Amino acid sequence: MSSSRRIPTLLATLALSVATSASASAPSTPEVLSPGFISLPEQEEWRIAFTPDGRTAFWGVSAGFFPETRQATIVFSEWRNGRWTQPRPASFSGVHSDIDPFVSPDGRRLFFSSIRPVNGQPRADVEMWVVERRRDGGWGEPRHLGAAVHSTADELYPSVDAEGTLYFGSDREGGYGGWDIYRSRPRHDGSYGPAENLGPAINTESWEFNPNVLADGRTLLFASIARPDGHGYGDLYVARKTWRGWQPARNLGPTVNTDLDEYHPTLSPDQRTLYFVRHQYEPFVPGELYHVRVGGLLSDDGTCDVSH
Repeated sequence: MSSSRRIPTLLATLALSVATSASASAPSTPEVLSPGFISLPEQEEWRIAFTPDGRTAFWGVSAGFFPETRQATIVFSEWRNGRWTQPRPASFSGVHSDIDPFVSPDGRRLFFSSIRPVNGQPRADVEMWVVERRRDGGWGEPRHLGAAVHSTADELYPSVDAEGTLYFGSDREGGYGGWDIYRSRPRHDGSYGPAENLGPAINTESWEFNPNVLADGRTLLFASIARPDGHGYGDLYVARKTWRGWQPARNLGPTVNTDLDEYHPTLSPDQRTLYFVRHQYEPFVPGELYHVRVGGLLSDDGTCDVSH
C-alpha cells in the first residue's frame, strides 16, 4: 500500500482520539496511532500539532532522518464532513526544509523551524518562523522571529504559552549540555528578545530538547538523552513551574519510556492524550507516532504515571 493511502489511516485514528474524545479512545499503554502507516523504510514522521478545536492536524514528514538529511516538509489535514482530507503541504511549506509545527493556544499563529533564507541571505542553520492566520482562514507569509533570539547554531521545536513566551531547543554554545531548552519573551514588533536558559532544574550535561509548553506556562514536556534516571536512549520528561521557578523535571516512567528513543511529545487540545515518536536505530526502523492516555501526568501533586 502506498504512503498516500496509509497516511489517511493515521488520520482516521486521530479523528477518534482528537475530534471525538481523546480521553475515551486513547489507550492506557502506548500504541501506534496506525500500525504500518509508514510505507517506506526511509520515511519519517515528526511532531504533530493541532488547532485548538482539534479539527486540523499539522506534522512534519521527511524521506530520511532529519538530523542527517536536514530536509522535511510540513503537511496538514482538516476534519471535514466526517473525515480527514487528503494530507497536503501547508501553504507556507514545500519549498524549503520545514519541521516542528506548533499552533499557538489561541489558534492565530503557527510557529515552525526552517532552513530558509533570512532577509534574502541563505542560512545553513535551522531558525524559527511564524505565520499568522488570515481572516479567510488561510495562513499568511512566514515571518522570521528576529535576530536577537537566534544564534549561528540550530534553534528547533518552538512552542509558546498563552502570553506568547517562546520555548525552544538549541545546541548553541554556553549551555549546560549539547542541547538545552531556552525561553524568549515577545516584543511589540512581533520579534523575540534574547534567549534565556531555563537553568539546571531543566537542563543538564545531557541533551534536553523538544520542549512543549502548555498554555498556562507552568507545565513543560520535553525529551532528554542519557539522563541517569533514563530508561533508554531518549526519554520523555515533565516539569512544573511554581512561584519558586521551574522544579526538577520528572521522568514519565516505564509506561512511556523504553530502551528505544522517545521524543517529540505533544498533548491533544484537551490535554488528555499524549502523542510522541518512538524510534529504533539498531537495526534502523523509522520513528512511529504513538498515543497514550495522560492519566495523572498533569496532576498538581506531580504524579507522572500515565498508565491509569
